[in-house]
Amino acid sequence: MRFVKLRWILLAGATLGVLVPATFLMLAKHYHHLGTERELVLWPSAVMLMATENHGHDIYALGVLACSILLNVLYYSIIGTLIWCIGRVLAAAISFLRAR
Repeated sequence: MRFVKLRWILLAGATLGVLVPATFLMLAKHYHHLGTERELVLWPSAVMLMATENHGHDIYALGVLACSILLNVLYYSIIGTLIWCIGRVLAAAISFLRAR
């Protein structure tokens, strides 16, 4: 059984880690009630944005936003890698048991 390479899993995790916050930021302009539990589950580092509540769009707020998105990329990449590792171990165990 061919398995997906780890670099593709990391790339997919990084892409999702950027797209999820970008989607929430674009939707927040039209729907102001999006700050729910769903946002915290999909974008856990959004809690950092509370530090920018009264800063507007200055360089500090943009830096905190960038750090929040980078942490989300890291989070999604780690979750993807863990799922990939579990899948590899299960695939190896199944092929070992079939060989017996």
